[in-house]
Amino acid sequence: MNKFFDFSPKQLQVLGIISSLLLLIAIFEFIQAYAIPSKPSPKFQVFVGEQEQKIVGTFQLDPNLAPVDSLELLPGVGKIIADRIDDYRQTNRFNNVIDITNVKGIGPKLYERLKPYLKVDTY
Repeated sequence: MNKFFDFSPKQLQVLGIISSLLLLIAIFEFIQAYAIPSKPSPKFQVFVGEQEQKIVGTFQLDPNLAPVDSLELLPGVGKIIADRIDDYRQTNRFNNVIDITNVKGIGPKLYERLKPYLKVDTY
C-alpha cells in the first residue's frame, strides 16, 4: 500500500484499525439482517364503544377467559365457533394455544390465522 500512497506507519496503523472496525460492523449488520425475526402479529381494525371508534392495533386473547363477543373479533371466528369455544372451555382448559384445534370447526388453516391473536396464560 505504501507503494502508491505515502502513509506513515502510524497512519497505516489507524487505517488498519478503522478497516477492522468497518468489517466488524458489516458482519454484525449482515448477521442481524438475516437472523430469523419473530413474526409480528398482524394488525386489524377493532370497533370500540357506542360511537364505533376505530382502533387499529394488535391484541391477544386468552381463550380460557375471553368473553364470547371478544372471541367473535378473531379472524374466521363467528358466533357459532365462538359459542363452541365457550362450550369447550366449560369442561376443558386450554393449556396451550394449539389446544384450540380441539374445538370442532377449528382446523389447521384457521389455527394458523388465529395463532397470532391467542395467548394462554399459565397460572
